[in-house]
Amino acid sequence: MNKNLSFTSQESILIIDDSPENLKLLSGILSAAGYKVHLAPSGKLALNFIQSHLPDLILLDIMMPQMDGYETCQQLKSCERSQDIPVIFISALQEIFDKVKAFSVGGIDYITKPFQQQEVLVRVENQLRIRRLSRQLIDQNILEERNRMAREIHDTLAQTFTGIIIHLGVAQRLIAANPEQAQSHIQTVCELARSGLGEARRSVESLRPQLLENGDLYSALNYITKQMSSDTNTHTIVEVVGTAYSLPLEVENNLLRIGQEALTNAFKYAKSTDIKINLVYETSKFILRVKDNGQGFDTESICFSNGFGLLGMKERAGRINAQLDINSQPGDGTEVIISINRE
Repeated sequence: MNKNLSFTSQESILIIDDSPENLKLLSGILSAAGYKVHLAPSGKLALNFIQSHLPDLILLDIMMPQMDGYETCQQLKSCERSQDIPVIFISALQEIFDKVKAFSVGGIDYITKPFQQQEVLVRVENQLRIRRLSRQLIDQNILEERNRMAREIHDTLAQTFTGIIIHLGVAQRLIAANPEQAQSHIQTVCELARSGLGEARRSVESLRPQLLENGDLYSALNYITKQMSSDTNTHTIVEVVGTAYSLPLEVENNLLRIGQEALTNAFKYAKSTDIKINLVYETSKFILRVKDNGQGFDTESICFSNGFGLLGMKERAGRINAQLDINSQPGDGTEVIISINRE
């Protein structure tokens, strides 16, 4: 048993039940299995506790006075701080209606009384294992993203400094014989330095993980667009079409990165003077569209493996089962369209 529960030493469980007997019984079962257990005899006290402590899992009784389990769960799920904590309902109620309601307000499992020790442990460990795997996946995606951005910063600065070294070398050789020509190379060095600094700033800015945590997809894209256009004359518009709704965080994160890559291409390579971003919220589908009036390119001659970050966009679209379409022609701008069906 201890081998199967080897991850539990760092995991905490909050039990919410107005019955002292149930609190004592469940606390004993879970503490003996190695979990750190917190007790709350009411929904109100539990909500207060969560303001300063975030458990890994909540066991929640349905039948409680004043604030029952359904209302408690709804408040937990409506709060950004606690909405991702898995909730297992515990109750003597065994009607299908009660179980359906428990799931409808945000529960992920249901344990009926009287409690069976083995069932409690299996259901608790199952949900905690899912939570661990989810966290590992998120951490892995964050690490991959930061590694990608680190490579991009390295490549950008390496290219910039190579150009600076070459032009400084030429200027040094010409400074005595042809000062004017040497001055031209020094001016190029200044331009390369400014350009490299701007690219590095944009890359570092995109590493910030709070873009979606502090707002929605529209706000994040609008922020990135303003940052990228701050030192240019490019005209940009970010518009929402339809009534906005929330998408899963993993979906929004990949949509944001695809949009960011499309914007980087529009600013850095396409030399665009006008960029329009549309977030289209349809009943059954979400569409992100980034369109620029830049120099465009021949889509048939650009390979996904080496062209303008297209491989990264394609991989991200695949992660979320989205459709990626890129329309472009030389001299006629580029349009990147990413669409995903709502489940």
